[in-house]
Amino acid sequence: MKRCPQCLFLYPDSDEHCDFDKTLLEDVDDAEIEAVTRPTRPKRRVLPIVAAVGLLLGVFAFAIVYYAVSRQTQEAAAAPQTSSTPVPVATPQPASPSPTVAPSPSPSPSPKTPVNGTPSAAHTRASTDPVSTSGPGMGNRQGGKPVITLTSGGKIEADEVWRTKDGVWYRRNGMVTLLKRGQVKSIVTR
Repeated sequence: MKRCPQCLFLYPDSDEHCDFDKTLLEDVDDAEIEAVTRPTRPKRRVLPIVAAVGLLLGVFAFAIVYYAVSRQTQEAAAAPQTSSTPVPVATPQPASPSPTVAPSPSPSPSPKTPVNGTPSAAHTRASTDPVSTSGPGMGNRQGGKPVITLTSGGKIEADEVWRTKDGVWYRRNGMVTLLKRGQVKSIVTR
């Protein structure tokens, strides 16, 4: 075999000059040709492997950071709900006028004021306990059960009836219901 020293193109032994650059061809042995033409392992396989490993590490790092931040956010959101200080709860109070206390013109102690002159706390308590709608003695009033006559002509037999500024409340079989004032014609006891 022959080879062009300029372009390294291989020719058969019968050729003398390179077809491209017209230089004189030189003889080469088979070992030299094999060294030049032997396929070498491409180093390009390393690049995709490194890229894949880098991508996996990046995704793993992102997952760790995302998990840590979301957990921190959840703990921060849950922290006010699980605080050890009691949170005051607003309880609905019936709409009634509050009593006003006029100052006493005399310096004499009132029955609620102890001897040492410091006022005592009132014995009132706000409760969030459920209101009982039935129990022993409910509905067993003397004089019979009240009957509510409606403006539409209907009648409701109740266990207990009371009026408020909102309307007429009645209790029947443990259920408490409000009727607007315009719906009630009269309340009689049987």
